[in-house]
Amino acid sequence: MKITTLTLLFCCFLAPGKAANLKVEHVQMNYVEEKAGLSEWSARFTISWENAWRNGRNHDAAWIFFKLKSKEGQLRHLPVSPNDMSIIPIEGSPMPLARLKASADSLGVYLYLDESYRGNVSYSVKIYFTTPPPRLNIWENILEVHALEMVYVPEGPFTLGDPDTLALQYNAFFRSGSGGQFEGLYTVGSEEEIRIAPEEGALYYRSDNPLYNGDQKGPVPASFPKGYRAFYIMKYEITQGQYAAFLNSIDKEAAAIRANFGGPDYYDSRGTIRVEAGRYIAGVPERPLNFVSWEDGIAFADWAALRPMTEFEFTKACRGPGQPVAHEYPWGTGERKQIARVVDTDDNLKLINGYTEAGLTDATRPYTGASYYWVMDLAGSVWEKVITLGNETGRAFTGRHGDGRLGYLGSANVPGWPMENTEEGGYGYRGGGFYEQGKAFSAFNPYSPIAYRRFGSWSGGPRYIAYGFRCVRTAD
Repeated sequence: MKITTLTLLFCCFLAPGKAANLKVEHVQMNYVEEKAGLSEWSARFTISWENAWRNGRNHDAAWIFFKLKSKEGQLRHLPVSPNDMSIIPIEGSPMPLARLKASADSLGVYLYLDESYRGNVSYSVKIYFTTPPPRLNIWENILEVHALEMVYVPEGPFTLGDPDTLALQYNAFFRSGSGGQFEGLYTVGSEEEIRIAPEEGALYYRSDNPLYNGDQKGPVPASFPKGYRAFYIMKYEITQGQYAAFLNSIDKEAAAIRANFGGPDYYDSRGTIRVEAGRYIAGVPERPLNFVSWEDGIAFADWAALRPMTEFEFTKACRGPGQPVAHEYPWGTGERKQIARVVDTDDNLKLINGYTEAGLTDATRPYTGASYYWVMDLAGSVWEKVITLGNETGRAFTGRHGDGRLGYLGSANVPGWPMENTEEGGYGYRGGGFYEQGKAFSAFNPYSPIAYRRFGSWSGGPRYIAYGFRCVRTAD
């Protein structure tokens, strides 16, 4: 028998100050070989994050995925063995019960609490992989363990639109009357096909400019993810530290294409990624990633075995199953005077006036900016890119996940995803974004009401100061 244990350090983290300080540490790759063949190929590591929770409504989770990188830079996404994984007690550090669950496609693992709890967590985890590729030289490869904090959005109905008819001027969805007039809000009660038409009971919206607001056509096919089915969503937008880790993971040629920094304004506009000693470094790793194009964002999603979210999923993640209030924001009220989640004068997104994420409750949502499901920054940080139902390309989206393998020069290559960064590319913008210090507040800077979709179908703007990205994954 030949037993090889490689200890390899890799940390994909969310730094203190903004996010959950998610850390993967003490990575060991275990390779046990016998004459009869491979008997064990596994990884052991510790993972920790702050402010984890499970309550009667939902829970957060760590989405963990694995890469094997050769010394030449070739990257393999490692499928896990779905029934071979365990949580190993850490002596002297009792933790609440937790569960590991592999995704149905075996491209990653969820780690989440299995009992009610709110607080910091740390676990030692062992994951087994399926049979390695033939002729794999384990000594010439490095194991990367990546993790992202996700929030579980449970299955169930929700409501589109806004009770204030002012929202119609901002192209909000509504339930149509027989002539296309507003007759109230629209409930999404299943994943079945949705009719879009100026007809009684159909979903509809005003469109002053089809390029920006949508073509008012349909239907929305049953295969389009509508948010009724349960899904996981990133708790925060992709951060600059996470994107730097992504660039370091892929090959140099691909990273050169996907590197989103450059130009005279980048470092004056909250960008902090740079190259140092041959590696990509984020000066402020917890800062939301800006200057990200559609192609950049979906490449990250494909690499992480996630996918982009839809307009419907954005709304569901914001407001949950409750009835909307007039010009409602993601934190559940129709105004923003109490919000303490701001881009401060140091250009960092933070909670001020003594509020912390550790103190997040339903009562403090209007201050912390958290959504119904405790997803952060769905308004007020950077614009959320979403698959639109406002043009044919967007409506053709089926919710297929990335497979962890990028195409030529770091491009996403998932069938059915909108790929073009053109004005009719199949996606749009929701939630508003922060542009610069001193800029006057408006309906879209930096906070936008949930239902407002003035740019819900506009697929322009390749890389810009207030454009970000957030990924999701349909729950199994």
